[in-house]
Formats: sequence, structure tokens, C-alpha cells
Amino acid sequence: MPIGISGIRQLPSVNSGTPMSLRVVSNRVGRSLACAAAVFALGYAGYVFRVNALAPGFAFILIVLVVSARWGLVESIAISIVAMLSLDYFFMPPLLSLRIDEPQNWIAFFAFTFTAITASRLSSGARQQALEAQDRQAEMEELYQLSRSLMLIDGRGDLGAQIARTVKEQCGFSEVAYCDGVDGRIDFYGSDDGSIEKEVLHGVALGQASWFVWRRKSLQTGNETVVAPVSLGGRVLGSLGAAGPPISEPALQAMANLVAITVERARERRAEGRREAVRQSEHLKGVLLDALAHEFITPLTSIKGAITTIRSQFPHAPDEEDLLVVAEEETDKLNSIVNESVDMARVEPGRTRIRKHPRDVSDFIQSALNRMKSVLDGRLVEIQVPDRIPRLSVDPELASLALRQLIGNAVKYSPPSSKIGISVEESDSMIAVRVFDEGPGIPPKEVDAIFERFYRGNNAAESIPGMGMGLSIARDIADAHGGSLKAENRPGGGATFSLVLPAAFEVKVI
Repeated sequence: MPIGISGIRQLPSVNSGTPMSLRVVSNRVGRSLACAAAVFALGYAGYVFRVNALAPGFAFILIVLVVSARWGLVESIAISIVAMLSLDYFFMPPLLSLRIDEPQNWIAFFAFTFTAITASRLSSGARQQALEAQDRQAEMEELYQLSRSLMLIDGRGDLGAQIARTVKEQCGFSEVAYCDGVDGRIDFYGSDDGSIEKEVLHGVALGQASWFVWRRKSLQTGNETVVAPVSLGGRVLGSLGAAGPPISEPALQAMANLVAITVERARERRAEGRREAVRQSEHLKGVLLDALAHEFITPLTSIKGAITTIRSQFPHAPDEEDLLVVAEEETDKLNSIVNESVDMARVEPGRTRIRKHPRDVSDFIQSALNRMKSVLDGRLVEIQVPDRIPRLSVDPELASLALRQLIGNAVKYSPPSSKIGISVEESDSMIAVRVFDEGPGIPPKEVDAIFERFYRGNNAAESIPGMGMGLSIARDIADAHGGSLKAENRPGGGATFSLVLPAAFEVKVI
């Protein structure tokens, strides 16, 4: 008989349409009658040839053991009863009668009956354990083959269809369906006869009924339809439905776990592919930015030199002087932008190269403000630095770039007449440089999103110029220093950005 993954032996199909249970009963009755006839014939032969009752008794017990080992407990008990009656009828006085007169014959009769039934139960139990061991071995082999096949699934293709096809081919189901827990898509493979209900698949996959296994058995064919949740780590990833031979609960759970691992691995591969694409894109953007910045340096230097020479060595009218001053100032702005672009090209998420040096906090802030005079354009900046504050341990250029990004962000998102504040605070060997403005603040839903590269707020995407990289770069610089960058709204209006950088450890030489 073929053995399915369920651990339950499959009975042959019945073409006549007879219910499976009636066929099982008829088979057992036929086998029992045949064995009973054999026992009766053996008893009659012993009676004819006048053999000792001991020989037929052992022969009857042997037949009971053989029947129990071959077919089961029900048949063996039936044969034990027939053997008991045959022994009484042919070999215990009075012969050819079911009456027993002598007490010792009663003892022998009951001893034989007890021995036959006990032997049949023991033999049947051993047979059942052997069958269960074979079924478990078959389950393990098929689950092992299923795991190998699932590992070979290409996550870039149609995952649900591949899972359904693999499970059907490896486990011998007539139909298999997989429902994705994200979009609710159902993929069928096999004979789509409607035995697997889509509503049940959706209910289990979307978490509405993910706490139980749905089963339905057909009395006509003996097949079973099951739907089980596919979950991993307490998260429901989808549902798996199968129609075919009955399947045991442990095998079904193992199958669902294998499918869950496959789905999670495929999703992780896709996510890793997207992350790698983002990393490659970021690297390419950095390379292009670095290349463009270096290409701009030479012509800007030439322009700056030419304007300086014209102003110092050639006479010109006052109007020309004003134009030359404007040209020189704009050249300085372009040169500052190019220098910042070179610094930005050094910043790569997770791989920023820094060279730390001690830096006084006041000088650090003032240097950043001096490089942003043209951006501030006379804006009032209030600075609060404690008298006794440790020095910073930072990369001067990159840390200054991060602070300038925060100051520039405050200028962009606050009214021109409003004040910009900078405060400093020390805590746990870290120094927090906070930049706050008097603008509209940050929408609560965008507090975390504003640090993503190329993200522009919904209210600022059209009205405020920029690429959405400044805050992301500042955060990467802070992370590279072992610090952090956080944003929050002020109670009275406006936003506060806290740039946390490490303090320098002072070493006293005695």
C-alpha cells in the first residue's frame, strides 16, 4: 500500500462508488471468515487423526499471531474466539460438544483464551508501532525532499505559484493553493475543483482565522482538504491549502513552517536587493558629485583670479567696480558650494571616513557661522555656550558641514525676520549642539522621514529650494562620530535639531 506524508495508509480507490468504510468492513469480514474456516479445518483434521490437544493449541496460537501481525487486532481477536471454540469442540471432553465437564479443562480453556488474546494484542501493537515508524520515516523523507525543493525556489519569480507547485509535486496532493498575507493573492496548482475555498484561504492568510487549522474530509473518497496558517515568529505570512490524502498535524505544521521560511527568505532577498541597489545608487551619486565638484574648482579659481586682477591692476568706473564686487562675491559663494560638495562626497551611509581632532566649541560654532554669512544675510543668531565646556573630538570639516546643514535648514524654514538660536549642553561625555528656529515646525508624521535622503516635506517640496540631502548627510556625519541627530518641535513654535557629538578627553601631563 502506498504511504502518504500524513502517516496514515491510503486505501485503494473504489471505482464502483462504494463508501470507503463499507469496503473496509467487507474486507475485514472476508479475511476473518477465511481464517475461521482454516482454524476449523485444522481442528477437524486434528480430531480425525486423534492428535494430542497440545499440538492444535499451539497451531491455533501461531495462526492468531500471524493474523494479528498481518491484518490487525480486530481480526486476531475474532480468530482467537474461533480457535477457542474449536479447541473446546474437538479436543475437550465431551468431544463434538461445546460443554466442558472437568475443572482442569476449564483452566486449560481460559489459559488458552487469555494467551491467544494477549498474544494478539501484543502482536497488533508491535505491528502498529512498526507501521507508525515507517510512516514517520516516509514523512521525514518527503519533508526533507520538500525542504530541498523549496530552497531551490527562485525568489525573483512568482513565489506563490512556485510554492504551490513544489508542495504538490513533493507531497502527492491533488491540489495545492497558497495565499499571500500581504496582497491576498491566491495561486492554485493542480486540479482546480473548488475543494479549497478562497474565503477560508483569505481568512487565514489575513489573520482573521489564523489561530486554527481548517479541515474537511470527504466520505466518498477518503481525501481531506486542509488550510493552515503560514507563520514565522508570530507573524502570519500567508496560508497554505491542500487537497488529497489525509495529513497528520505534525507533518502539516512542519510543511507550513518550511513554506514560511521560504517566504521569509525570498522577501529578505528582495529587500537586500533593493538595499544593494540603493547603496549602489548612493555610491554613484557620491562619485558623480565628487567628480563635478573637482571639475568646477579649476574654472572658479581662474574666474576668481581674473576678477581680483582686474580690480587691483586696471582702472574702471564706479559702476564697473560694483559689478566686479558682485561677481567676486558670487564666485566666493560658488567656491563655498563646491567645497561643501567635496565634503559631502566623503559622506557615505555607514562608511563615512572621519579624522578626529580636538576643537573648541565656540570656535566650532563661529567658524560655521562665518562660512554662512551670505546665507544668513544679517539674520539675528543667538548663541548660548556655557563657560566651562569640554572641547569636541570631531572631524572639523565634516562636523562643520553637519552644523551648517542645520543652520541652513533653519534659515530656509523660518521667516526672514525671525531669530535663530544655537545652544550647547554637555551630558555623559557627549556635547549636544542644538539649533532652533521660529518657523512652523515639523509635521508629526514627517519627524522621522525628514532624515531620509532626497525626502522633501509635503509643504516645502514646491516652495523651498533644495534636494532633500542636507539632514540625511548631517545624520550620517553624527553617526560616524558615534553621536546622533534628532529633531523635535518646540512648545512655542518652531523646530529644534540636536547634533550630539563626542567630547574630547583631556589628558593632563604631570
